[in-house]
Amino acid sequence: MINENYVYVGYSTGRSLYEITSEQAKKLTHLNVAFGIVKDGKINIDRQRPFLSELKRIRKDNPELQILLSTGGGDQHGHGPATANKENMKIFVDSTMDIVREFDFDGIDCDWEFPGDEGILEEKYQHTRLFKAYREALDEYEKERGKKCWLTTAAACGQWYIDRTEIHISHEYLDFLNLMTYDLRGWEQPSGHHTCLYDPKDAPVTFSADRSIKMLAEIGVPKEKIVIGAAFYSRMWKNVPNVNNGMHQPSPTGGGFGPGYTEISLIHEKSGRFTKYWDDNAKAPWLFDGKDFISYDDPQSVKEKCEYVKREGLKGVMYWEHGSDKTGVLFDTIYENLK
Repeated sequence: MINENYVYVGYSTGRSLYEITSEQAKKLTHLNVAFGIVKDGKINIDRQRPFLSELKRIRKDNPELQILLSTGGGDQHGHGPATANKENMKIFVDSTMDIVREFDFDGIDCDWEFPGDEGILEEKYQHTRLFKAYREALDEYEKERGKKCWLTTAAACGQWYIDRTEIHISHEYLDFLNLMTYDLRGWEQPSGHHTCLYDPKDAPVTFSADRSIKMLAEIGVPKEKIVIGAAFYSRMWKNVPNVNNGMHQPSPTGGGFGPGYTEISLIHEKSGRFTKYWDDNAKAPWLFDGKDFISYDDPQSVKEKCEYVKREGLKGVMYWEHGSDKTGVLFDTIYENLK
């Protein structure tokens, strides 16, 4: 069993629910089902509905597991109009609660990840009002069902997120924050660690989980509400110069999504094509074959994150996404180090 002081949160798409084994269901404290998407001013689960029958099996495996509907997601940009006024907000929240009731979800993981992304400053305050509206709706539902309802969010790392939200006060509506301590490097940036615990040495782009957590703590977000994130997927830079073992090098493609941990552990680490390296400053691994660079979490880096949770008094560990580690190695590493 997980130490009662910590949460162990898994994210799973509907399609990956069938891969959650009975033993894994028993080890999680929370499961976030992704995603209910924003469509026409409402939350819509048409993509996930065919897979949600799996929830009955998972609940049977672990009746204590808290299962939340995760709404929005990284590619969602409809929250602004859907929460722009009281009428729209009510329609939006009611649509979410209809799904929560239909599938007996234990709460909502509100993943409005990029408020203000299109330059609409008012979304900063709509973001807070949505948390408040969800909290009020869940409190009412909690009275109906006689069982706690949870409200969490997937929070981004960096000053831009702090600037575009009121997370220093809006966290009061949340049970905890799932801090996305991955995708810290990628896109058009030079190669580097996308899910490192500490700042890499001499990096042109310096950021880390530790730095983001300290930034949140400095503005008043309690550390005991912060859940650190582990990546079950990688980012990959192609055709980088064969310099410094590929680290901090430019790429014509940028750091796009790479293979999941399944492929990394069973193929890439064993093929002989790639050499594996460890950055003891960042507490993170990488692979390089002379031209292609892969940044990811492995058992050692995940263990380091778990130890950090204990040392810093954080709430726990979460991961994205269940189907990316069919080996179960990273999953079990988190569990064993949080027990």
